[in-house]
Amino acid sequence: MKLFTITRWHKLDWGIIISSFFLVLISLAILYSLELNQDSPDFSLLKRQAIAAGMGMASLWFLLFLDFRHIKDFAYILYGAGIIILIAVLLFGTAARGTTGWFSIGGFHFQPVEIFKVILIIALAKFYSARSSINQFKTLILSLLLILGPAVLIYFQPDLGSLMVLAIVWFGYLLVMKLKLNYILIFCAILFLTIALSWQFFLAPYQKERIITFLEPESDIAGTGYNVRQSKIAIGSGRLWGRGLGLGTQSSLNFLPEQETDFIFAVIAESLGFLGGGLLISLYGFLLWRIIRLTIFVKDEFGAFLAFGVFFWFAFQGFANIAMNLGLAPVIGLPLPFVSYGGSSMLACLIAIGMLESVCIYAGRADP
Repeated sequence: MKLFTITRWHKLDWGIIISSFFLVLISLAILYSLELNQDSPDFSLLKRQAIAAGMGMASLWFLLFLDFRHIKDFAYILYGAGIIILIAVLLFGTAARGTTGWFSIGGFHFQPVEIFKVILIIALAKFYSARSSINQFKTLILSLLLILGPAVLIYFQPDLGSLMVLAIVWFGYLLVMKLKLNYILIFCAILFLTIALSWQFFLAPYQKERIITFLEPESDIAGTGYNVRQSKIAIGSGRLWGRGLGLGTQSSLNFLPEQETDFIFAVIAESLGFLGGGLLISLYGFLLWRIIRLTIFVKDEFGAFLAFGVFFWFAFQGFANIAMNLGLAPVIGLPLPFVSYGGSSMLACLIAIGMLESVCIYAGRADP
C-alpha cells in the first residue's frame, strides 16, 4: 500500500470530510444525551453507533488508498452480490418494526439495503458513464431494469422509504443525462398510475393511514398522528437556544417515539434549539454543495456520476427526514444520514464519503 503523501492530503476535499465528521459527532452527542437520563444507563446505543462510526472511518481510510476506477471494474459483480443479499434477507432475515430487512449477528443488526444504496450508485454510475445519451429507448429500458429487480425485493420487505431513495437516485441520473421532455412526461404519467394502483392494491393499511394523517394532521392525534404531533411539540419547545442536552422533556420523558432514529431531528431541535437545528441543516447544505461542486470540476465521468448519485441520495433522504419531523411529509421511516441511530446507515454514508475522496485523489479536478 502506497504511503499517503502530502500531495494526496492536499487533493482531499476537506469540506466534505469535515462536515461529515461534525455530523457524526452530533449523532454521538445526541445519543449520549438520550441515554443519559435512563435508569442505570449502559449507553448501548452510543457504543454501537461509535463502533459503526469507527468501522465507517476505517472503510473511508481504506478507500483513500484505492483508486475508485478499480471499483468500476467490479460494479456489476457488486450489483449481483447485492441482489443475492437482498434475496437472502427476505428468506433468512429478522423482522423489526414490520420490516424483514435485517440480519442479526452476535447481537448486532445489519441492514443490507443501506449498503445496496452505495452499490446501486456504483452500478448506475458505470452504466451512464459508458453512454453518451439516455434518450435511446433500449438504453432507457436497460437503466430501468437495473432498478426494477432491487425495487421489487425491497418492496417485499417492505421498506418504502429506501425504495423511494433508490427511485430518486435513478430518476436524478436521468435528469443529469438530459432525458427528453416527452419521456419525462411519460414517466410522470406512469408514476401517477403507479400511485393510484399502489393505493388500491399494494399499500398496507398502516401505510395508508400515514398518508391520510399527513393530509389531515388532526384526524387521528392519539393514533397515527401522535408521532408527528410530539415531534412538532419537541421542535417548538426548543425555541432559539434549546433546553440543553438531556434536558428536553419530550425526549427525556419518552413522549417522542422513535427518537433515536426517525425523529432524531426533533431531539436536536429540542435540545439545541433553532440555532442547533439550523446548524445541522447548514452542515448538510455545505456537504451537498461540496459534493455538487465535485461533480462540476472532476475530470473523470465515472467519478462525476458517483458524486451525482451520492448527492441525490443524501439530499433526498436528509430532506425527507427533516420534513417528516416538521410534519411537511408523510412518515416513511428514513434515517437522517450520519445522524440517526443505525450502524448500517452510518457505515454506508461513510463508505460513500470514502468513494468521493478517492475520486478527488485519483481523478484530478479542474478547479477554477
